Amino acid sequence: MVIGGLTLAVGIGATTAIYSIVDAVLVDPLPLPHPERVVSYNHDAPNLGVNVPLVPLSEGMYLQYAEQARAIESLALLDQLNVSMMTGEEPVEVPAAAVTDTYFRVAGLEPVLGRGFVEGEDAPGAEPVVVLSRALWEQTFGADRAIVGRLVDIEGVQRRVVGVMPGRFAIGDEQLWIPMTIDRAAPDLGSLGHIGIARLAEGRTMEAANAEMQGLLATYAENTDGMREMIDQAGLKADVRPLKSVFSRDLKQPLLILLGMVGFVLVIACANVANLFLVHAEARQRESAVRTAMGASRLDVVRQYLSESVALALAGGALGLVLASFGIKGLLRLAPAEIPRSLDIGIDGSVVAFAVVVSVVAGLLFGLLPALGYGRTAISQVLREGGRSATTGRERHRVRSSLVVGQVALALVLLVGSGLMLRSFAALQHVDLGFRPEGLLTFRYSLPASRYGDGPARMAFHRDLLDRIEATPGVVSAGVISGLPLTQAKSATPMEAVDRPVPSGSLAPVIEQRQVSPDYFATMGIDIVDGRPLGWDDRADGLRGIVISEALARAFWPGESAVGHMIRSQGEENDAWEVVGVARDVRFDGVDDEPLPLAYWPLLNWDVDEAGSSPSAVDVVVRSAGGDPLDVLDGVRAALRGLDPRLPIINPRTVGDVVDDALSGASFTALLLGIAAAVALLLGTVGLYGVISFIVGRRTQEIGVRMALGASTRSVLRQVVRQGMTLALIGLVVGLAGAWAVGRILASLLYGVSSSDPVTFIGTALLLGLVSFVATWVPAYRAAHVDPVEALRSD
Repeated sequence: MVIGGLTLAVGIGATTAIYSIVDAVLVDPLPLPHPERVVSYNHDAPNLGVNVPLVPLSEGMYLQYAEQARAIESLALLDQLNVSMMTGEEPVEVPAAAVTDTYFRVAGLEPVLGRGFVEGEDAPGAEPVVVLSRALWEQTFGADRAIVGRLVDIEGVQRRVVGVMPGRFAIGDEQLWIPMTIDRAAPDLGSLGHIGIARLAEGRTMEAANAEMQGLLATYAENTDGMREMIDQAGLKADVRPLKSVFSRDLKQPLLILLGMVGFVLVIACANVANLFLVHAEARQRESAVRTAMGASRLDVVRQYLSESVALALAGGALGLVLASFGIKGLLRLAPAEIPRSLDIGIDGSVVAFAVVVSVVAGLLFGLLPALGYGRTAISQVLREGGRSATTGRERHRVRSSLVVGQVALALVLLVGSGLMLRSFAALQHVDLGFRPEGLLTFRYSLPASRYGDGPARMAFHRDLLDRIEATPGVVSAGVISGLPLTQAKSATPMEAVDRPVPSGSLAPVIEQRQVSPDYFATMGIDIVDGRPLGWDDRADGLRGIVISEALARAFWPGESAVGHMIRSQGEENDAWEVVGVARDVRFDGVDDEPLPLAYWPLLNWDVDEAGSSPSAVDVVVRSAGGDPLDVLDGVRAALRGLDPRLPIINPRTVGDVVDDALSGASFTALLLGIAAAVALLLGTVGLYGVISFIVGRRTQEIGVRMALGASTRSVLRQVVRQGMTLALIGLVVGLAGAWAVGRILASLLYGVSSSDPVTFIGTALLLGLVSFVATWVPAYRAAHVDPVEALRSD
């Protein structure tokens, strides 16, 4: 039974490893008091036509909701960002969040040192303060308990540390919190840019909070100039839901599919062990009959079988937990970046409980077959025939054969599923991205408002830095963009063609927009298919030129050149821009998403107090002359340090790594399904081999008689192979039907391949058929070459 225990360990270990991720991401609540009451308090806007998980709040909405909502106990705003912090001579990048002073009340946790924010610390002119995470406090400040009251340089501002939060506290991955400044006397009314989180009032439901928020939104639209039309056009409506669902929205389906697929592996493992138990029970049939004849009840015999099977399953489960603990570490190295709380994924109480339940259920399932099947055998018949019975033999054979058919069918389902995902992943790797990632380095930096407070100052910094980078040895060109492709950056606005405006009262198409430097297109390898790229004179106070994508050109001016036409943001009748170029389409949201209509604004892109506005946080792309793009990183870092030694380089990496990260979700799913399919193929092969070997062993004497009477080696080989392949072919037919159903479930995860792709279905069926033939041929060959004399002597 050692093989049975190891088989179960593999099945339970694989299932437990995937469940641990599902538990952490989808099941286990956020590490907050009463987490079921912490909700996302934002909006949905189905009329926008863009893929956004939620539409946040404006400052004006926040103030009204916080004051008038009664279904919630408290409401806070959250902006996730990265900040530079001086911890010595070198600045470091730290994930952070700007929050309102109510944030820690919503979270419901008290600091381990000091305090959270108090009322008024998010007001203009308040003292700059900061709250640290426990991890940052320990790693950067050596867990110094005197940290409270100390000044820390963050983005060039001296902030006083007022508190340190507990170890596992974080809604995102932030390591420090700073107050979000809101002027309550003149809040921003229309910029929907701040994520809302709330704590439900005790006894109130999300449905009640959602209905109340919808009423408050209607009131806000009536009482706020210009908002009614925008809210109606966007179809803006309240959206209150569990906060965790916001983070796991895109992960739920693939994770549940993976859990279901590795569950197939566990079923195959149980079928294997059930076959072993059937063989074991047959060998002990006479022993069971003797026990029954001596007074043991049928329940006693069934109890014995079940106790043995459950004990074996628990031993396999214990070993499976060990395998799962190692497997989880490997999975986390391969897991896509969007899996939240990855550091909290591991073997905890709920995962152990899951493994125990799975082990007990598995033990009961494969233990019941011999317990119930052999309990029906007549005692006198067993004792008279020495444990052999033609009737019960046929029953046992049918059970074993059914188990093998099921194993082959499930193995084929997994093979087809993994084959579809692998073909989809291969198709994604050959997608035309619209740019050339080879030889590109990228990093990010953010200009603090304390030192770069207006558009011209920021634009001057961007331009000076690009000049310095392009003068660095090994650099061909450099450019900046306010949100690199495939990094989940989102920025969109309704836009219309000046010569074809949308009807009054209608919402213009919501178009993704980016601000770029003139050399961005050449650096990224994005072709200008019509007109010219941007120049430094294309700016709010200059020539006012804009470049658009092919998709946007087709949408606004189908069948004609877009160059020379005028375009504007909806509602900005006196602020039009001339299209000076059309750039090749680029995949921005994801490798598997079609190219978006896109507008590329110049860096100084609209008038603000006649000075213009320029982004403070940008992605830099640097094309190297050859070799590893990271070879020029030191020179690039020196260029940045030469302009501002207090700015850190954020997340330096190759653009190839950015593409790989964008593909990580698909590669992760394909890899795990491939591993599950390989294990299923192995277990299914072993199961088929074991059954055929057992049949051959039971028929050794019969085979010897046939060969003694003149049967040829070929006829014996053919008969045994036919018997094994009949089972395999039945399993293949059943498996193809199951694989078709699973393919429909996988359809939403596939790219460039049909869920009923004939190449995958036929190829995997042939592969499994070939492996099944080998598994059948080996014992058949052994049977065909048995010595008739020895066979006749066997019992």
